[in-house]
Amino acid sequence: YYLNRRIIHSHALTADGFTVLYDRLETDALLTPQNERIFLYDSKKLLEWYRQAYQQVVSGTLVARSTFDVYRDEMALYYVKTPCSNADVKTQFSMHLFPTDAADLPIHRRLFGHDNVVFNFQDRGLRFDEKCLARIALPQYDIARIETRSLSRDSRNGYAYGPGVLEGYRQAYQQVVAGEPAARATFDVYRDGRVLYYVKMPCSDADVKAPFFLHLFPADASELPVPRRPHRYDHDDFYLSKPGQRLDNKCLASIALPQYDIVRIKTGQYKFPLVLGRVWEAEIFLDDPSK
Repeated sequence: YYLNRRIIHSHALTADGFTVLYDRLETDALLTPQNERIFLYDSKKLLEWYRQAYQQVVSGTLVARSTFDVYRDEMALYYVKTPCSNADVKTQFSMHLFPTDAADLPIHRRLFGHDNVVFNFQDRGLRFDEKCLARIALPQYDIARIETRSLSRDSRNGYAYGPGVLEGYRQAYQQVVAGEPAARATFDVYRDGRVLYYVKMPCSDADVKAPFFLHLFPADASELPVPRRPHRYDHDDFYLSKPGQRLDNKCLASIALPQYDIVRIKTGQYKFPLVLGRVWEAEIFLDDPSK
């Protein structure tokens, strides 16, 4: 597959006709309806970056040894496996983050005392030279303890929400909407420190299906992940069902912002099912990027 004469480097493709969603010329990743990414990075440069990163990571701080070894630096966790098989690439992980102060958590997680991140290796990493390497950025708050594990394949197709989780979202909704939104659009966008909240009431099936985009412009581009530095902004694409919830005819999603200082945020939703435009978009300018 080619686009604008650039080789599409594929982390994952779908079997349903390789349907892809993309953000025209402003991003370098295609996104499938299954929230899988198809990167447009130059494959040789991307491979070289992973090779260099692998050598740096494995010479760093090993915090857990298991099927995937886990390394850490100040800004991220790294999941590493050698040798790595096609089956390993399909692994899904769960990560629980216990902060020094629970008040630093996203509002809907304060009830539990820890944050929760679920991700697929193929969305966050790459298999190369019989090695696997994935990087997960850590949130801004001080972390006292991290628990992480791989999930069974049976759990990969959905997420079960218990009464406690739903109650956490209900409490979060009330607290979030009591504040002033940073941007008003189809979804109102609120900011609480290093967390963005997307809120909509009432919320429809179409609102849930349309994928979101998030572009983060740092004060210093050298703080971006290496592959993003030439673009001078970071990006994330997600569906509401992954970081959020629809309940009581309301939609609420939260996204933790990375540790580097951000001066501008551009976010919105793509049209569904084929992303050739946007449903809505908004820009947020931060007066004090360190907060």
